[in-house]
Amino acid sequence: MIKILLYGGYMGTLAIKDARMELKTTRETKELLSKAAILDGMDLSAFMLASAIEKARAVLRDHAAINLSAEGQLQLVRLLQAPAEPTEAMQNFRQQARLKVRGE
Repeated sequence: MIKILLYGGYMGTLAIKDARMELKTTRETKELLSKAAILDGMDLSAFMLASAIEKARAVLRDHAAINLSAEGQLQLVRLLQAPAEPTEAMQNFRQQARLKVRGE
């Protein structure tokens, strides 16, 4: 299995904290999280934020990757080595005037 990452950048840890988040939970859940935070040497907010950031990064990584099976890898190699001829629609598209880009 091959994994191609398409998204690489994440926000650094030295950001200014200027946003607030609040959530409601059960007493039991708060106690569970508080105990885990203490054992990890963190306050509850830092523990929850670190856990949420780790999960968010994993979700972004998973959604920004293309997973190819062995057969898919072979098919990709074949396509890259012998690309198909452009279709008539693609040739027509290539002949269209280019749009001006800001600053050109």
